[in-house]
Amino acid sequence: MAQNTDDTPVYLGSARLDEITRMLTELASEVWILRDRTLVLEHLLRERGVLDEAALDALRPDGELLARLGEERGAFVRRVFGAVFDADTRVAAATAEVPVPGRG
Repeated sequence: MAQNTDDTPVYLGSARLDEITRMLTELASEVWILRDRTLVLEHLLRERGVLDEAALDALRPDGELLARLGEERGAFVRRVFGAVFDADTRVAAATAEVPVPGRG
């Protein structure tokens, strides 16, 4: 099996193809986790009679929610597109704490 310059194996014939595959795998994982969580939350809220689907669809985030969404989007982009970086950089990006407004 071929090796990268940092001695990690090359699985798909080229380091770049491995990176793209890693990125797609990370993206698919993120999409499923979010989809699963959304379905569970909507089910629980609907079951308890507290989900106003029209209000959910009409919501236009601002203030603290808008800031939080921006921070989460940045973390997501770093995780997914960080797949093309070396392993140490990927781990640092994936484990970086995302600041949460209102939580010291």
